Amino acid sequence: MSNPPLRLAVFGVGRWGVNLLRNFLALPDAEVVAVVDPRPAQLEQVRQQFKLADTVTLTADWEAVMARSDIDGVVIATPATTHYGLIRAALTQGKHVLAEKPLTLDASECETLCQLAETHNRQLVVDHTYLFHPVVEKGRSLLADKALGTLRYGYATRTNLGPVRQDVDALWDLAIHDIAIFNDWLGETPTTVQAHGQVWLQPERGDLDLFPQGLADVVWVNLTYPSPT
Repeated sequence: MSNPPLRLAVFGVGRWGVNLLRNFLALPDAEVVAVVDPRPAQLEQVRQQFKLADTVTLTADWEAVMARSDIDGVVIATPATTHYGLIRAALTQGKHVLAEKPLTLDASECETLCQLAETHNRQLVVDHTYLFHPVVEKGRSLLADKALGTLRYGYATRTNLGPVRQDVDALWDLAIHDIAIFNDWLGETPTTVQAHGQVWLQPERGDLDLFPQGLADVVWVNLTYPSPT
């Protein structure tokens, strides 16, 4: 006998959350039972766009959905500043979590959530989409086979003109992809990190403690890994 589908709630159906919703609706091993978003118009749009059944709960009441015992896992695609509270609530309620990057905006909060997931024996996964792209998988294979010889350095650049996020800067939104790829390819995390950013468009946006100058539009990052050259 096959296992019953995983019953999911999707939190946030904005630009990326809609993509997640579409994919989970297409998976035979998943059943979307609730969609949470504070915007009634957005909920109505996804109801019509995906022809959602009347049995799918569409609501702004995230606490009520999080408390449901018939939900196995949640998908978090909300602004980054809301991640910690939502993910903590989900894990405490015994639910698996797939969260959009960044997991949170604070390293200590990330550690707390990882410990909480372990305590409750639940999966906590960050959606680093590019790690599953065929090109990135090919790169991982080439590096594992030593096809490129001795590695000296890696370089990545992103020149994205939009959309401009209002909750995180260019490092948290874009460079995080490349860092995840490098970490995956090398099987390591950096020993030193240097970053410098420039703010033009949103000098008054973002968490004041984390982004005191505003949200950087351009960021340069240098990473040093422990592998010998």
